[in-house]
Amino acid sequence: MRTSFPIVAQYHGFVHKSFSPNGYGQHPRSRTAHAIRVYDFERGWPICIAHTHGLRDPAGKMDTPQRLAQSRKFAAICKAILEDGDRLVVCGDFNVEPSSAMFQVLTELGLADLVTSRGFVDTRTSYYRKAARFADYMLVNGSVEPKAFEIVALPEVSDHRPMLLEI
Repeated sequence: MRTSFPIVAQYHGFVHKSFSPNGYGQHPRSRTAHAIRVYDFERGWPICIAHTHGLRDPAGKMDTPQRLAQSRKFAAICKAILEDGDRLVVCGDFNVEPSSAMFQVLTELGLADLVTSRGFVDTRTSYYRKAARFADYMLVNGSVEPKAFEIVALPEVSDHRPMLLEI
């Protein structure tokens, strides 16, 4: 965060399981989401940004009841921070395929996916050896007018490619 963008509200909560004082445990592990509402003095408006790291399932990225419940909790966290007319950006390593029911839940918030709708074919780098090439997503509501959106190819520093949104 930058001090020039004050956080005027935030919400953090679990989207799967809860806190455990005994370590992470087996997959699917507890997961949280975090949402902030910041104010841009230069433009004179707030923007909400929410992110989560979705459930990892060693069996794959298919829809499961746990992933659907996680999606609904994540959407609730987004709603908790959002005020009428706010811009909303939602992002993260969701660990799902583009056809996931998670996107149906997020569409109810008026969100549109920037990754698949703009023709990107993956969000992974050469470090990731599996066939499933999507994990990371960025969605915006109708109040956000993207000037540019990029999935950065180089340099490779992880098995995930960074996403860069300019508004």
